[in-house]
Amino acid sequence: MSPAPNLAAASQGDMVADPLDALFFARSVALVGVSADPKKLNGIPLRHLQRGGFKGAIYPVNAKYDEIDGLRCYPSLTSLPEAPDVVLVMVQASDTAAVVDEAGRRGARAIVVMSSGFEETEGGKAFAAETRRVAAQYNMPLLGPNCEGLWSVRSGLVLTFGSAANRDVFHHAPISIVSQSGAVAGALARQLQNSGHGCAYVASMGNETCLDALDVLAWMIRQDDVRVVLLFIEGLRDGARLLELAQEARRNGISIVALKSGNSALGKEAASSHTGKIASAYAVYNDVFEQCGIIQVGSIAELVEAGEILATMPRPRRRPNGGIAIFSISGGTRALTADLCDTYGLHMSQFEPETVAALEAILPAFAHAQNPTDLTGQVLSRPELFEQALEIVAREPNTEALVLQFANRGPSDIRSRADMVANLAQTLDIPIIVSFLADILPAQERREMARRGMVAARDPADAVRYLSWLYRAAMDPVPDAAAPPASRPVAPPASTGWLDSARYLDRLSIDSVASVVVGHGQSLPELLSGMAGPFVVKALPEQVEHKTELGLVEVGLRDLAAVGEAVERIRAKLGDAHAGVLVQQMIFGVETVLSVIRDPDFGPVLVIGTGGRAVELWNDVGYLALPTNEDQVRGLIGRLKLSRLLAGFRGAPRASEDAFVKAALALANAAGAETSIREIELNPFIVLPEGQGAAAVDILIQLNA
Repeated sequence: MSPAPNLAAASQGDMVADPLDALFFARSVALVGVSADPKKLNGIPLRHLQRGGFKGAIYPVNAKYDEIDGLRCYPSLTSLPEAPDVVLVMVQASDTAAVVDEAGRRGARAIVVMSSGFEETEGGKAFAAETRRVAAQYNMPLLGPNCEGLWSVRSGLVLTFGSAANRDVFHHAPISIVSQSGAVAGALARQLQNSGHGCAYVASMGNETCLDALDVLAWMIRQDDVRVVLLFIEGLRDGARLLELAQEARRNGISIVALKSGNSALGKEAASSHTGKIASAYAVYNDVFEQCGIIQVGSIAELVEAGEILATMPRPRRRPNGGIAIFSISGGTRALTADLCDTYGLHMSQFEPETVAALEAILPAFAHAQNPTDLTGQVLSRPELFEQALEIVAREPNTEALVLQFANRGPSDIRSRADMVANLAQTLDIPIIVSFLADILPAQERREMARRGMVAARDPADAVRYLSWLYRAAMDPVPDAAAPPASRPVAPPASTGWLDSARYLDRLSIDSVASVVVGHGQSLPELLSGMAGPFVVKALPEQVEHKTELGLVEVGLRDLAAVGEAVERIRAKLGDAHAGVLVQQMIFGVETVLSVIRDPDFGPVLVIGTGGRAVELWNDVGYLALPTNEDQVRGLIGRLKLSRLLAGFRGAPRASEDAFVKAALALANAAGAETSIREIELNPFIVLPEGQGAAAVDILIQLNA
C-alpha cells in the first residue's frame, strides 16, 4: 500500500490510540451522498444505522435535502457542527477524492467508501490513485472503495447497505469477520445473527485501495471481545505478514479460520520448472495456513460452523495418553467414528483399567467397554445406567473431548438428558459433541445447547470435523521462524549454467554429484579418471531444461566406450557436434525435490517433496513461507509420503534425513534472501543412505532480468 495512511503512526491531539478505533468505535458519523429514499442503496445505510441502535451523532450530508427522517441534512462536511469520526462516502467515483479531501480538512478520523467505479474498472484507476493519495495526506484509514461497509455490534455502528443488517435485534458474540467479498461478509453475518449466535465486527474490504484485509485483521485480534476471526480471502498483498498476525492471534488466544477462493494454478504460464508448474494458490495457501496455525475450511457453511463452535466450546484438555472418548449407543458407528478420527489425525483416548472395570461392572455382558465404546440401547431404557456410564467415560483421566453418539431417537434422547449432559460439560470443561444419525435440530435449539456447553452434530463425520477444529485451536503457538543468523552474503551464480550453478551450491555447503563437462575433442579417460561408474550422460541445463522428455539423458553406462557413444548421440540430438555434454557419476538413494519459488502473495517459498520424473505425477510436495526453521521443515516432511521413503520403504535403507533438512534450510536461507534469484530447483536431489549425505543431480536456476 503505497502511498497510504501510516497506520503505525501515533495519533495527534485527541485522536484515538489506534487509527482503526475511529472506524469501529466511532462516536459520530457523516453520510455523504445519502438519499432520502430508503429503497436506494445510498439511502439504506442511514436506516440500518438508526435501527442498529447507534447512540452517537448522525449527520446526513446532501445539498438536495434539508432533512431526512427527522435529522437535519447538511450541504457539506464543512458545515457540520463537529468533525465526524467516520465519513461514509456514497458519491460517484470521480467525486470521491474531493469528498475525502474535505473530510480531511474538517478533521474526520476515518473514511468508508461504498461507491464503485475504481480499480475494478479501466477508467477508475486514476480515481483510486487520487483517493489513496488524499487519504494518505491526512493519515486517515480508508475502508473500500466498492465495499459493503462494516459492523461494530457492541457500538451499534452498522454502516452498510447489505440486507443482512435489515433487522431490529443484533446479537453480540466474540466472532469477527474480515472478507474480501461483500456478499460473503453479509452471508456470514446473516447466518450468525439468524442462528442467535451473533458476531462482534464485520468488515467488507472492497478494493483495498488503502486498508487491506490484514490491516483490519491486525486490529481485530487485539480486541477484548474477539475469540474467533473468520477470514474470506481471494489473495493478499503481503502474505508474509499473515504469518506474523497468526502467531500474534494464537498468543492472544484467538483462532483464525480461513476460506480461500481463487484457487487456480499459480503462474503456470511463467514457470518452467516442474515445481513451478504444479504450484497452485490453493496448495501454497493450504500449507502456509498449516505452518502458521490457521484453520482452513472449504465452504461458507463451514466458516459459520467453525465460528460458532470455536466461540462457544472449550478446547480439549491435553493429556499424555489422552484423546477423544466415544460414548456410543449405536454399535454401528463405532468403527465409522474411529476411522474418521484417524482420517483427521485425532487420537482416541486410552481408557485406564479402572475405567474399563467400572464400565464392565454396570454394562450388559455384550456391551463393549473399551474406547470406542458400544454401550447398547439398553442404557436408554435404564436412565440411571446411562448417567452412570456417561459419568465414568467423561471423568476418565484421558478423556480430552467426548463424542456422545445417539441412535435413531437421538433428538428426543438428548432433550430428556440435556441437563445431565450440560452439567458434565460445565463441570469438567471439556468439549462434548452430541452426534445424531442425520438428524438436524432447529437453530434455536442448537444455540441453546451451545450456550450450555454442547454442540449438536448431524452425524459422526460432522462431530469429528468439529473436534478437529477444536484440537487445531488448542495447539500451542508455533515457534517463530526467526530470520537466519547473519552471515557472510553468498554471491548469486554468475550464470544459470551447470558449472556456475554447482559452484553456487558449493558456496551454500550443498553437495552436487561428481560431474564433468565433456567438450569437443577432450579425452574421456582423462576427464573421468577420478570417477567410478556407472555413469549418466545428459545435455547441460543451459542447453535445454527438461532433458528426459527429449531423450537427452542416458543412464546406467558402465564403461568409457558406452559413455563416449552416448555423448555423441546427445550431440546429434542437440544438432551441435561441438556441444559440451554433462557426464555424472550415477548415485542411488531417495529422489527428492528442493526448490525456492517466488509466490505472488507470500514471496519466497520453500518447496519440498518427492522428486525425479514423478514429481508432477505424485504431486507429493509441500510449501513453507520463508523464513522457516528446522522444526517446520521436519513437520512438513512428516506430512508427506516422502517421509516413508526417507525412513526406509519396503526394506530400503534409511536415508540421511538430517542432511536433507540441512540442505533445505541452507537453500531457503540463501536463495530466499537473494532477490536476483527468481527460482531455483534441485530435482532430483538424491538423499543417500543414512550417514552418506545428499547431492543435487540436476540444478535449474532462473535469474531476474
